[in-house]
Amino acid sequence: MKIALCKSHFAGPVSGADETLVAYALALHEARHTVEVVLLYKCADTDQYYRRLRDAGVPVSFVVNRSLIFEALRRVRDLLASAFFFIFLVPQAHDGLRLIWQAVIRLTTRSHYSACRAFFRVARPDILHVFTPDSGARLMISAGHELGIPVLYQELGTPNHLPALDIYYREMEDVLPLCSEFGALSPQLAFQWSERFPALKSVTVLPIIGGDREEGFFTDSPKTNLLVFGFAGRLEEGKGPAVFVKAIERLNRNRPLGIARIAGVGPLLAEIKREARALRLGETCEFVGHYSEPLGRTTFLNSLDVFVLPSFAEGTPNCIVEAMAHGIPVIASEVGGIRDMIGDDAGIRVPPGDTAALTEAMLRLANDPELRRKMGAAAHDRYQKLFSPRVVVPLMLGIYQRVARNGHASKTIRSSNEHLHPWAKLSPEKV
Repeated sequence: MKIALCKSHFAGPVSGADETLVAYALALHEARHTVEVVLLYKCADTDQYYRRLRDAGVPVSFVVNRSLIFEALRRVRDLLASAFFFIFLVPQAHDGLRLIWQAVIRLTTRSHYSACRAFFRVARPDILHVFTPDSGARLMISAGHELGIPVLYQELGTPNHLPALDIYYREMEDVLPLCSEFGALSPQLAFQWSERFPALKSVTVLPIIGGDREEGFFTDSPKTNLLVFGFAGRLEEGKGPAVFVKAIERLNRNRPLGIARIAGVGPLLAEIKREARALRLGETCEFVGHYSEPLGRTTFLNSLDVFVLPSFAEGTPNCIVEAMAHGIPVIASEVGGIRDMIGDDAGIRVPPGDTAALTEAMLRLANDPELRRKMGAAAHDRYQKLFSPRVVVPLMLGIYQRVARNGHASKTIRSSNEHLHPWAKLSPEKV
């Protein structure tokens, strides 16, 4: 079976969608299946995700090898997004930049429909596996459907998404019925998406694949008597980094208990650093940049005692899967598919935006080493059962085979290989 994993473009550092696509491609390639990554727009040769695929021997193709408009837009966006003084001087500048980017890229992408159709007519994969809601995904779904190629669309987010994504989901409503199957990241999310888009033909649970821990690689981080609480992700409002630093300040009010270690880049980086200075966190708040390679990820995670993600909206975040793979207990917001991920034994869930509840959860783990140990062990066990390549790849292949045969039945939440993956056994009534 020839599998094409499709996306508009690589979005840059700390992209959960990019990480998910790359993880799928690497796992399928390692299992000796025929897989190719197809991007609508050509990425830079130095792109971190492209390098990982190339170094592993996974073919990467581009529908449009040169788009002057797209390249100019990407450079302007990256330049302005990195100009923190611009963001500070112009209120809501980042939101304005996002709206401009969305409008122009939608217009530009529509002109490439013929090229997209011609590409897939020649490549002729057995299945298109399309990721994330954007104008490129819409284009690829339409082209695949017109050519009679079965399409699996995978949604990596949540129906309770941030307002900035509204335009994409409104546009996707027209093409989703063209897909043979719709993939969601967890049972809870599958149920929510089936309610959000009642016209979907079939909804299946397809989890992300986590990278296994790099055995034998340990961090040389300085030793400390304080507990290390880690955050990794794009530094933007939706991920809740401001809530995290405020919780660290509260945690240490009476006596020093913990350190915040933050990995990531994004439009709020300078603002979060300023907030940390205003709260006088000093050495109890560390910014370590972002990691782009598996060894960098392991180095960071090995330095943590607890992983924290106080997001306002999520699907099933890659960073939580990575923490679970490393046996780290998790504190995260009760949003999206996080309840499915960590259950009641691998971490603590808190209401989004609730600094007091987050502080209380951090205090509980700071004062109970045995609870941290038990939750860390449970996290690793849940990773092995839910997100390891060993259980997810057979699940993917079963879904691909069904979609390639166009064998969907009446609308239901379903999956395959029930003997391998616990989520495949859940019916809608049990979600």
